[in-house]
Amino acid sequence: MPLPTRFLLGSPLKLGIAIALFVLLDLSVLVINLWIANQVSRDAVAINLAGRQRMLSQQITKSLLLINQAPNETSRMQAREELADAYELFATTLRAFDQGGVTKGGDGTLVHLRRVEPNGGRGPLDVALLHVAPLAERLDKSLNMPSAAADDFRWAMDYMIANNREILARMNDLTFVLEQHSVSRIREMRAIQTGAFALALINFLVIVLGLVKQYHFVRQDRRRWRELAQRDALTGLFNRAALRETLERQVAEANRESQAFSLLLLDLDGFKPINDRFGHAAGDELLKKLANTLLGLARESDIVARLGGDEFALVCPNLSGADQIRHFSDRVVHGIANMECSHGGNCSVHASIGVAIYPTHGTSTDELLAAADRAMYQSKGAGGNCWNQAELNR
Repeated sequence: MPLPTRFLLGSPLKLGIAIALFVLLDLSVLVINLWIANQVSRDAVAINLAGRQRMLSQQITKSLLLINQAPNETSRMQAREELADAYELFATTLRAFDQGGVTKGGDGTLVHLRRVEPNGGRGPLDVALLHVAPLAERLDKSLNMPSAAADDFRWAMDYMIANNREILARMNDLTFVLEQHSVSRIREMRAIQTGAFALALINFLVIVLGLVKQYHFVRQDRRRWRELAQRDALTGLFNRAALRETLERQVAEANRESQAFSLLLLDLDGFKPINDRFGHAAGDELLKKLANTLLGLARESDIVARLGGDEFALVCPNLSGADQIRHFSDRVVHGIANMECSHGGNCSVHASIGVAIYPTHGTSTDELLAAADRAMYQSKGAGGNCWNQAELNR
């Protein structure tokens, strides 16, 4: 019997939600990882450019000294060009830190810096801006004058000599705060990423455990269906298909271990009159009573089956000796003859039994069934309430 998808999955909606949540958490871990990689890259650029400001500050001071101490005009013009380049890069980068914007990176490419926020190094930056503001005013004016002489840069030189250490200190502070802020921000995102990963792992384990549990449930359910398919609906005994399977297995085992066993086919005598007189319900009760009686008479290793109607069978491993067969078969015949019905009193039914022995009467399932069937009809022909052993085929 095919099992529906809903049964196999237990709850498709819950499973779908769990899988969707796992995918979502997994994607969030990936997104956070990409964000961290991008953030590390951006922070590294900002930290490097903050460090470069210290170098540019020193280069501005050096260029101003060269302008005022150059031995000739050529050296002075060269120093002025160096000053213009260094100052422009210094001022552009400082403005990008202050307002957010574009400046040149270490390799000459344009990079975008975000505005430094109050909790991300704003204090040292504001102090640096205050110290640079007077210099910027003078240098912007002097650098825009093509004919500016050394004296026009003297004030800027004196100012840088007096304040360069302070500017360097603030740039050091800015670099340090940017580093600390980057580490703190990345640590927070790592914590969120770790949490998302832990939740994804837990969700994955829940899915796996749920599927394992469902797998065992399906296996058990299939086993139950298989057992039901092998059972007679009325009596709960094995049915004809299960009997054949049992016989084939028993034949293979007996052949492998060179052991004999017996097959008993049993048919009730006097069952039809009871069925006709008292109805099918009474007949069914009688069959269930017979099934319980056979189970009580059978040995622990025996298999009891109902083949259909009032026909039953017993597979009896290690039952092959003449005395054993006679004793067991007599006990079954007498047990059924003395069987009491549910309403009290004797049921007035008897059994005709045919016995076939492996390998004496057959070495296959069909041969044994045929031999036991012939012996059973011999018992019926003798008046019933007896058993007969199959004859050897000539």
